Amino acid sequence: MTGSGPVAIVVTSSTPLWYTTRATGLVAMVLLTGAMVAGLLSSVRFEHRNWPRFVTLGLHRNLSLLALAFTVLHVLTTVLDNFVSIPLQDAFIPFIGTYRPFWLGLGAIAFDLMLALIVTSLVRARMGLRSWRLVHWTAYACWPVAIVHGLGTGTDTPVRWVLALTAACVLVVVVLTLWRLALSWPQRPGLVTAGFVLVVLAVVAGGAWLRAGPLAPNWSTRSGTHSSQSTSTGASK
Repeated sequence: MTGSGPVAIVVTSSTPLWYTTRATGLVAMVLLTGAMVAGLLSSVRFEHRNWPRFVTLGLHRNLSLLALAFTVLHVLTTVLDNFVSIPLQDAFIPFIGTYRPFWLGLGAIAFDLMLALIVTSLVRARMGLRSWRLVHWTAYACWPVAIVHGLGTGTDTPVRWVLALTAACVLVVVVLTLWRLALSWPQRPGLVTAGFVLVVLAVVAGGAWLRAGPLAPNWSTRSGTHSSQSTSTGASK
């Protein structure tokens, strides 16, 4: 803003909430990536003399819980922030909101999948192993969905260090996923080949979308932000 008097005041009562929302979202992304890494290492039964397998399993569980805790904080601060009206139900029911509905809806899907992952892990003893594994592996989809949600709806996406942090998270998970697929090559060569192709295509498509979308001009309008919302949120949104 420019000028003098009350109009020149940039900091508002919602500013701390808005910055908390952005911070908790980034922390949740890093923690969720760590949980993914630990889960992938556990799936190949990775262990070392100085790194027994129970450490990996414990990290996977604890990082998942921490990621959920920061995601809950992310959701609460988003709802409480009055810059943009985002009702609580928008955090659970995808694609019903008015503010960037598709990208915010992806966040709701990721949150629901994360809740399913945690709840089924807590009641694992009461579930059949096959049912638990199905829900568990399906819930892993929350990581790529959360990444796309953050890039699509996040206002910090063009910031270099945020982009570098996101790219690092994606790189680590992609490398470990390809490694996990490579280890399965002798048993299922056809399935592994298809997996390799899908991962590579997903990375290429994601990079192309990022360049043409969130990193391109006027993304705020094209992402579904109404003109009235753009005016109320300002350039920082």
